Amino acid sequence: MNVAGQLRLLTDDQMQTVHDKACELLEKKGIVFDADDCVELMKSHGCKVEGKTVFIDKALVEKCVAQTPGKFCLSAPNPERSVLVGEGLLTHPAGGEVFVRDFDGTLRDPLMKDFADLQKLYQALEHVDIAGYAPLSPHDVPQRSKGLWQVYESFKHSDKAILSPMEIETIDQKEEIFKLFDIYFGSGWTDNHYATWHTVCPNSPYYFSDFVCDGIRIFAEHNQPICIVSAPMTGITSPVFLLSTLILTIAEGLAGLVLAQLVQPGVPVILSASLTYGYMRTASWECASPDTALMLAASIQMVKHFYKLPARAQTGVTSSKTVDFQAGMETMQSLLFTALAGVNLTSQSVSALANLLTSSLEKTVLDNELIGRVKHMAGGLAFDDEQMGMEDLMEAAPMSDFLVNDSTLEHFRDYWAPSVSDWRAIEEWQADGSKEVVEEAHILVEKILAEAPETLLDAETDKAMRDYIASIEK
Repeated sequence: MNVAGQLRLLTDDQMQTVHDKACELLEKKGIVFDADDCVELMKSHGCKVEGKTVFIDKALVEKCVAQTPGKFCLSAPNPERSVLVGEGLLTHPAGGEVFVRDFDGTLRDPLMKDFADLQKLYQALEHVDIAGYAPLSPHDVPQRSKGLWQVYESFKHSDKAILSPMEIETIDQKEEIFKLFDIYFGSGWTDNHYATWHTVCPNSPYYFSDFVCDGIRIFAEHNQPICIVSAPMTGITSPVFLLSTLILTIAEGLAGLVLAQLVQPGVPVILSASLTYGYMRTASWECASPDTALMLAASIQMVKHFYKLPARAQTGVTSSKTVDFQAGMETMQSLLFTALAGVNLTSQSVSALANLLTSSLEKTVLDNELIGRVKHMAGGLAFDDEQMGMEDLMEAAPMSDFLVNDSTLEHFRDYWAPSVSDWRAIEEWQADGSKEVVEEAHILVEKILAEAPETLLDAETDKAMRDYIASIEK
């Protein structure tokens, strides 16, 4: 039995109460939308408005939730690598990290080469399902065209589904992203296919900036999914209580969903569990706290089981500044707990260190293995006549072995095996240099990068993309 989604922190009645309280906030407290066109749109659909504060009634919330799809196909440049969002467990790159940690321990500003190298790793790693996005912010390209260069490098090095970067701040920059997708897929292709999505983050509590409003509106107008990342912190940008913070994040996520549905009825919306525990000793967030994991799991349960929508989470995370035992412990704690809660889409689950401030290529390949472990365990235990192995058991003599049984030879490859971790005998490990797992990860990183093709783009598409970016820079 597959055990993903079997972890429940809330009863059905408690989920209804969380929904009711979130709707009460939307009806009585309201949400500030800092874009006049969005305020007017919501007003035209019957919402009460006071200045830029919009009050959303429960009936409208529930109507908009009902018309939001529970699953959708995200198309990839290689159709065989398109993914179904809302079913199973998918992983996409980290987003927002500002430093790179090299294998030798150097912490530095990232370059576009680092971004490209990460895309090459995503292409090669089995358990990274989606590429692109913003695992770091390169410092060696102009800010004005940075997002375009990130999309270009993503298409250049991966044929998996590609997410838009976070660094597309203006309306023009958002619109320009679609031009690169049009160059690749053909003009108008995105009108009828989901090819990317945009991640927007309201400012807790209760505030949607014009940047966030524009992102929701423009991507919805292009019929592309929107990911709403409400990220309140207990005791800092939300009350100190875990349950109260859950109610706030649900309310803010629903507000963004309503806006998207009013712009484009039926457009996919992903609600992300990104709420975190506020560490009062330093008045900062703490992504790797067990209390964060509890809130993530409860939020996933609300989105997946109550609203029947794709559930995303900022999971597989650590506060460790380096790739060490703490990093492994916290990453597994976060990822396994949310997988058991039924998360459909994970963010920050490859490469992230230091409370999402740093990316590491070595941790990227280690996280790929860790995700594989979690997927395998979440798949549960097969239960059928063959798996009972009664014929083998009945025929076995006392103290015999099963090494050359037909069933062993036929099925021994069915089970999980590591890609980086070392399961050899200690003598063999010592003879091979007693390398730690991070060293093995570094060797794998170098191998993947050395074998990666220079580009996956044909010459004509490559030139068209580069020419378009050059025209923007001029």
